[in-house]
Amino acid sequence: MLENIKNYFIFNYADKCIKDKKYDLAMEKLNFLVNQGYRPAETFLKRGRLCHKLLMLEEANSDFTYIITNCDQKLPAYYERMKLNYELGNYFETISDANKLLEEFPDVFEYKKYKFIAFICTGQPELAKEYIYNVFDFNKYQTLQFIFKETAQSVAADELAKGLKILEVAELIDPDNPLKIFNEANIYQIAGDIKKHDELMQKLNSVFPKYFISHFQFTDMYTDRDMLETAFLLELKIFDSQNSFAYPLCILDGYKKHMEGHITESKEAFENAVKINPNKPEAYVLLAQTLQLMSGYDNPAYKKDAELNYRKAMEIYKSQNLTEKTEDMKRQIKHLNSTLSFQ
Repeated sequence: MLENIKNYFIFNYADKCIKDKKYDLAMEKLNFLVNQGYRPAETFLKRGRLCHKLLMLEEANSDFTYIITNCDQKLPAYYERMKLNYELGNYFETISDANKLLEEFPDVFEYKKYKFIAFICTGQPELAKEYIYNVFDFNKYQTLQFIFKETAQSVAADELAKGLKILEVAELIDPDNPLKIFNEANIYQIAGDIKKHDELMQKLNSVFPKYFISHFQFTDMYTDRDMLETAFLLELKIFDSQNSFAYPLCILDGYKKHMEGHITESKEAFENAVKINPNKPEAYVLLAQTLQLMSGYDNPAYKKDAELNYRKAMEIYKSQNLTEKTEDMKRQIKHLNSTLSFQ
């Protein structure tokens, strides 16, 4: 009994030594406890973490593996060994440890992240793509945002080759993605390969307009465009040096503001789109929808402005011989004016 109390105090004292950066003394106390057989799962874990901190990597791996082999409380050791294996470049072992953790905790994103990067580092980009795409439920834009974030972290850590490998997965998900090419060009510039950087930037200049046009489609309904897709396309504004896409980018900004609940700012964005190109009907329709929404909240006077914008859109559709669209505008106006007011 007294021996257990003594070991308990030594165990806690080792924590204090680590906190005070007295690592030699902490190691001495933990070695003593290991020899005493005191709470092996916790003692080996604490010593393994200290060994990892002191770059005694083989010793750390030995302690974590001991827990996994001999103790019931294995999961903390799997986590520590997964991180250690990743650091050592043992990527297949990293995947194996991540799988063990995911069996018990399938929703922990950090374990999924280690598995994804390990797939890349083992030269399996297709598996990495399939895995991460499933993690994000096949949401292309959320997946791409994650990939670009991981690329930036790799570059910040001066792991340029890893950053390029991560971008390979982006290419598999969305070929000729401008942000992917831009990130790749930046990595080559940091690496000092100016020729490759210039080559990619030249490619970017030709890819961006085609990419933007193919991904942007006008629509009259807010719900037809995903928030992540809208935000993603707005990021591409950095490539529009000639301001060639001012009108669609204004439309997208209005969508984004609306979906974020900033209705007044949404209205202003669509008003700007009308000013940029008064011959396009989409901005009038979206502005009319926004004004109609605002009139129902706190400003009935906007109802008249909404009808005016529907009529402007209707005239443009009519001049373009778009009968279905013209009729739709008539229905919108009829619906707008059929709203009963109870006073």
